[in-house]
Order: sequence, then structure tokens, then C-alpha cells
Amino acid sequence: MTLILKKSDLQAVFEHCDREYPNEACGILSGKEGRVEKIYRMTNAERSPSFYVMDPQEQFRVMKEMRQAGQELVGIYHSHTGGRAYPSATDVDLAYYPEAVYLIISLLDKKNPMARGFRIRERKISEIAVNVYS
Repeated sequence: MTLILKKSDLQAVFEHCDREYPNEACGILSGKEGRVEKIYRMTNAERSPSFYVMDPQEQFRVMKEMRQAGQELVGIYHSHTGGRAYPSATDVDLAYYPEAVYLIISLLDKKNPMARGFRIRERKISEIAVNVYS
């Protein structure tokens, strides 16, 4: 499995994460077969630098919109404002979508954010290739 997304979409994710700093940013990646076709910038209802919870009403609306457009949940992204791009224990505990790629953005070096993708299934973490194209 590979997560495939346009360079401009990854840049938009980086910009969202930078804008929400020092709090974690979060969002949904929709598309088909691992290819991101749309990014949804979500509201972190916790407004926390170490935790995120998507606004439930916003998430419901986005999931409904995706279904109506024939899109799938390809991934969920969020930023780690002071840590590396690797799932935390909390990320593993709250990984409710085993079909999704969890794209984690590290802002340790804000000028050069790092993105890595993971599958989290039954508390097991496996890295997923992220293919960025122009």
C-alpha cells in the first residue's frame, strides 16, 4: 500500500499544520485506492499542542460529503508540534480507522516539515510509503 498525493496537496497540509501551530492540526484525506483527491482541513476541537480531536459535527458532514461524492477515507493527517513523525501511544489508542493511512507531520523543524505515513491495525504500526508527485 502506498499513499499517493500531489505535491501541492502535501504543501497545503504543511501550511495548515503551520497555521495551527503551536496546536496540533488535523484533517481528512479522501480519494480512492490510496490516491488523495481532496483534503479536508478539520478543526481540532481540543485546541491542544499535544492532542487532537476532530470536531464531531464537522467530521460527520465531511464523511457524508465524501460518501455522496463516491470517495473513500484514504487517510487522516495530524501534526506533531514538538515530536517526530511517528505514532504516539495516544495515536495508537485512538486509531479507529484501520483502513486509513495516518499521515503524521513533524514540525520539529518548522522550515522543513516531515511527513510519514502509517497503518495502525490492532495496535500494530507499519510504515506506508508516501508517493508525492507534481
